[in-house]
Amino acid sequence: MKPRRECCKAPSLRGFTLAEMLVVVAVLAVIAGTVVPSLSAHDAQRLEVAAGEVRDALRFARAEAMRRGKPAMLDAETAPGKLKVLWLSSGCSSMSSFSAATDPRSKSAYVVDVSGGAFSRGVSVTPRFLASATAYGGLVFDAAGTPSDVCAVASKNGKGNPEAGSNVVLTLGDRQLTVSLDVVTGRVTVP
Repeated sequence: MKPRRECCKAPSLRGFTLAEMLVVVAVLAVIAGTVVPSLSAHDAQRLEVAAGEVRDALRFARAEAMRRGKPAMLDAETAPGKLKVLWLSSGCSSMSSFSAATDPRSKSAYVVDVSGGAFSRGVSVTPRFLASATAYGGLVFDAAGTPSDVCAVASKNGKGNPEAGSNVVLTLGDRQLTVSLDVVTGRVTVP
């Protein structure tokens, strides 16, 4: 009797059964069902982080104006999505002689990138510092910490005293959050 040759056997083709495929699809559906709602929760967190950054920038500008005894401006106009704190020799009319305020933590210019920040990416920033019912992007705090002037930053024009309703609106998708400013006291609030 001749020995059988095992080496010439056709290889067995093995694949996935329909039942195995259905189990994998069901597991993926469960995972997707838990991840998608948490992604929308991240939108609310991004808005809250952005609101905290705007609040901190406004409070920093106000506190530094009082500490130094010189006007400080929050510029939310010249670089979209970014907030800059600047020192002025007086109101908006002297914007030719401004300098960047220094962030005490980083020792560099105080610039907050709200739209591009790691935890607030995608949030749009709309400054609404009101003067004569028109919104502008610059707000000056005087040496007493009181909002004293609204500026059209790019054109370096003062527009007058800030009015009630001045705020910064943050938007991400269909969600909005407003950082409000009390124009009498300079108090900044986030809902």
